[in-house]
Amino acid sequence: MRKKWVIVVGLIIALAAFIPSYGEKRAGEAPPLLIPEKLVPVILNEVSGEIPLNNEIMLAGINHNRPASEYLNHFYESEYMLKKLKEYGIEGKIEKLPSNKGRKTWDAVSAELWMVKPKLVKLTCLDDVPACLAPGSASAEVTAELIYVGPGNREEFYKGKDVAGKLLLVDGSPFSALRLGIVKYKAAGIICFSSSHPEYDPDEVGWNWLGGWGGGMSSTFAFVVSSQMGNELRRMLERGVKITLHAKCKTTSYPENNEVVVALIKGTEHPEEELWFTAHLFEGFAKQGANDNISGSVAILEVARTITKLVREGKIPPPKRSIRFLWINEFSGTIAYIKKHPELLKRAFAVINEDMVGEGLRTNNGIFRLKCTPWSRPSFLNDVVANAIEYVGMTNRDDIEGRPHGILNPIYSPHGSRDTFYYSIDRYFGASDHAVFDDGGVGIPGVMLIVWPDMWYHTDRDRPDKSDSTQLRRVCFLSTVSALFLANAGEKEALTLAPYILSQGLSRIACDMKRATMLLAKSKKEELATNYKEAVNIVHQSVLREKEAIASVSFFAKNSPKVSSLINSLSRNLTARERIARRDLFTLYRSLAVRFGMKPILPKLSLEERKAARLIPKRTKDFEGYFNSFLFYMRIGKMPQLRLPRMATFEIRNFIDGKRSILDIRNAVSAEYEPVPLAEVTKYIKLLEKAKFVTIEKKRNK
Repeated sequence: MRKKWVIVVGLIIALAAFIPSYGEKRAGEAPPLLIPEKLVPVILNEVSGEIPLNNEIMLAGINHNRPASEYLNHFYESEYMLKKLKEYGIEGKIEKLPSNKGRKTWDAVSAELWMVKPKLVKLTCLDDVPACLAPGSASAEVTAELIYVGPGNREEFYKGKDVAGKLLLVDGSPFSALRLGIVKYKAAGIICFSSSHPEYDPDEVGWNWLGGWGGGMSSTFAFVVSSQMGNELRRMLERGVKITLHAKCKTTSYPENNEVVVALIKGTEHPEEELWFTAHLFEGFAKQGANDNISGSVAILEVARTITKLVREGKIPPPKRSIRFLWINEFSGTIAYIKKHPELLKRAFAVINEDMVGEGLRTNNGIFRLKCTPWSRPSFLNDVVANAIEYVGMTNRDDIEGRPHGILNPIYSPHGSRDTFYYSIDRYFGASDHAVFDDGGVGIPGVMLIVWPDMWYHTDRDRPDKSDSTQLRRVCFLSTVSALFLANAGEKEALTLAPYILSQGLSRIACDMKRATMLLAKSKKEELATNYKEAVNIVHQSVLREKEAIASVSFFAKNSPKVSSLINSLSRNLTARERIARRDLFTLYRSLAVRFGMKPILPKLSLEERKAARLIPKRTKDFEGYFNSFLFYMRIGKMPQLRLPRMATFEIRNFIDGKRSILDIRNAVSAEYEPVPLAEVTKYIKLLEKAKFVTIEKKRNK
């Protein structure tokens, strides 16, 4: 056992050769930025945290129930953004987007919830707490006894209880009680308490939906109360107190109003090449949130203001490429915009999506995060944005070896915090508008900037008092730095960027090598040969990803022999390093095999793998553009259970390019997440075939 771990530790130490040394930065020195250092003070002297925070306060200082005029004309947020764009001298417009025919947008008119017995108390109302009525609720007026049914999602919670015509107190989402409590047992309505962090703030009221994200109408209603109030009602019922409530609400609907605010800073040399910034101004129309996501919206507005003003004053040259800003309804607005403008989508070469970026880090127990592109979309974008983030992080913390210099380049705001800039560079995660662009049917690399966790996520207490103008200034600075590099890079920048990506990529390969090593080191005897094959695959796929990331810099100098030669040279470098990594893995494999008293067998393809290697899935017309999940589920019927990790199906779809075999796709996804069964990947691709999203062709033997 001791010998085994000596080998493992030795191999991990050997990985140091893969990792760029950050320890060589001397005390009092800032890390290198990709943009010229002379631009740093120029940007810092203009970019503000107070301006975006003030805009956030004006946009989301209070939650409000929208008047009918907003649904029939323009929303308040859209008109405010357009007004600010004009004030900043930026070309902008509000554009109507195609809506689903007949689709309605839900809206509350009034809502009150009263306790009638044992005493008369108004518990909540729409004027006080706009989140108190779940979007999708139907109009109703009910006086009935309150019955506690726990989460309300299993039969045991209703056993021995007569709930017909009663109001259900539900500890969880109102959705959890719909199927049984309302449909089967005929309860009259739901009173629920469900929020993101009740342990942190028991008085927050979570936004909960009955009819989708603000669209559609349910046949019942649901009031939402705080965890504090919900638990007090539960305790009263458990003490035997009979509670009667009076619930009254009026709701309506309007034709769907899908609109986007668009601004453009036109490039001087390559105006047809566009960097896109996105931020959802709306998440449905009933819910509002200062951090989610007015903070992202005002942050990219500040980026647009900063660049425009610096250009106008002659402090920086106009960008060579265009920069487009989109303020949208999350997902639905993004999808509608790119469907309406396929000619504009062809211009986009990268997307930076900002979602929940303004939170005070210590206030929210949060970390500022870069969510990178998926492995299916390797790109220079990750390292360009990460470079700016690391600069802010390393110059806005007090390192012990930095004494007496302290913080190297503090980026504060007059009324903001003095928080350390805690940050993390993370693997891909969707759940916001960048996912639309990273989708295999769209194919534009997109990253997300986000603060997570957020203690008031999706609650009525997502207000500007949780935001921090210092955090906003830092985000706007690093976003501006990233934008200026991406919009202006040419051959010279590409020749710098490619080896920088290599240096960063080597650290990523080292992390993947560590995963591969530990997978092998922890193997049982019967797993050893299989895990060795998986370990080799992890490293191979990691190297392929980094080669593609380096190759992506050719975008900035498409016809440059120097850049092409450098890319080829760096790619050969990675090939050589992969050989070293494979050798080290085999050394460990052989040592473990000896320990187990078995012969180290080199991996071979199984019969199942050989069959999968001959099957090439190809996209059909229905698989173009962003994945149509509604059409997919409609065609396949009931979705079978798949033993696949979260996000794996997204990547399976993305790796379908008409060239990769099912085995290639499985290996790519397996390396990114965890060893996944080939049978499960094949099953999912067969579902795509059933839905007529792909055809599967057999590769001919040579």
